[in-house]
Amino acid sequence: MYKQVGWGLGIIFILSSPFTLKWFSAPPSIEVTVEPVVSRVIRDSVLSSGNLIYKDEAQLSPEIIARVKHIPVAEGDRVEEGQVLLFLDDQDIRETITLQRAQVEIDTANVERQNINVNNAQVLFDRVDKLISEGLVTQANFDDAYYELKAAQSDLLTSQLNLKRSQAALHQAEKRLRQTIIKAPMSGTVVAVSIKPGETAVPSATGIPGSSLMTVAKEESIVVDLNVDENDISSLSVHGEAYVNCPTLPYEGLKGAITDIAISPRNASGNFAANDTTGRSYSVKVKINDSDGFALRSGMSCRAKIYTTDPAPSLSVPVQAVLSDDVTDDDGVSLTQQASQAERYVFVASEGKAEKRVVVTGVADDQYLEIKRGLKENERVIIGPSRALNSIRNKVPIEEKESLEEYYASTH
Repeated sequence: MYKQVGWGLGIIFILSSPFTLKWFSAPPSIEVTVEPVVSRVIRDSVLSSGNLIYKDEAQLSPEIIARVKHIPVAEGDRVEEGQVLLFLDDQDIRETITLQRAQVEIDTANVERQNINVNNAQVLFDRVDKLISEGLVTQANFDDAYYELKAAQSDLLTSQLNLKRSQAALHQAEKRLRQTIIKAPMSGTVVAVSIKPGETAVPSATGIPGSSLMTVAKEESIVVDLNVDENDISSLSVHGEAYVNCPTLPYEGLKGAITDIAISPRNASGNFAANDTTGRSYSVKVKINDSDGFALRSGMSCRAKIYTTDPAPSLSVPVQAVLSDDVTDDDGVSLTQQASQAERYVFVASEGKAEKRVVVTGVADDQYLEIKRGLKENERVIIGPSRALNSIRNKVPIEEKESLEEYYASTH
């Protein structure tokens, strides 16, 4: 009897122990965040970065070496085409012009004198020519008159050439004088003044100090100059849609359109070089729509999302909801190839449990991934939290918690 009572108490103890209760009781529910499967427009896009530039701008450089005398404009001033922007010192050039004008007058006088000499020599020669036919002068007299005429004509030609040379030198000096006055090549805004009065302006294309005077640009021509990778350039087209974000623009950015796509790649210095093996990006210019009222400045850094497709709405889920099995390179196949062949799946909340569902995916953007097959509209997929999503298994109990998107939709 006591033995039977002992066995009964032992069985009661075992059944009432925490380990036994844990073993026979149902597993605890996992709290998860869910979101319904809905139709959205998911567009392929290209991400790029670049800078703001003026499409219509003129960088003014000197054509002569001279000291800057006066700058009557400042950065930010509006100027009209032909307006004087800068004066270079012209004192030496004016003195040169005075000398050249005097030389022109001297050479002009020499030409007039040589014309007189030629006329006199011609008269003398005609007289000797007549007398020799009558036998009144010798052949030596005739030869002397002939060569004197030829010498006078040669001296006249030399004087005429000297006059042309001095006139050309005068024209060059006058041209240099005009080059001391720098005028606006177009109407616009002075966006940069790179030199000061007293500094020396130097004509050069190598960017040495003094080679750049100022920059005039049309502010309304400001565009975004983007660097697009060679793998993406073929998917872009002129008039394509883009959203640009710059420091002075709203957080969501502004819409723009592609205006130019470069044919040749450019290297890191920004210069086009078709034979440069390091060139891996192309210049794409985007015009921002409705940019009035925003302080856009040349040189500002920008980011852009360029859309390459405009498809119809399709079923989609958040990208974090789509999972795939881990891949390794044990079989010698590259991870990229394995990842593309790996099975993708989601967990669907169904009757209080997580149901694993294999899906076929399509295009994606920053937030959502297209579902081509495997889900139906309004089915609720598990999207988080990430710790639970990584450890969840098929058919485990779950407790649904609405996503922030659903919460805001239900309260507003």
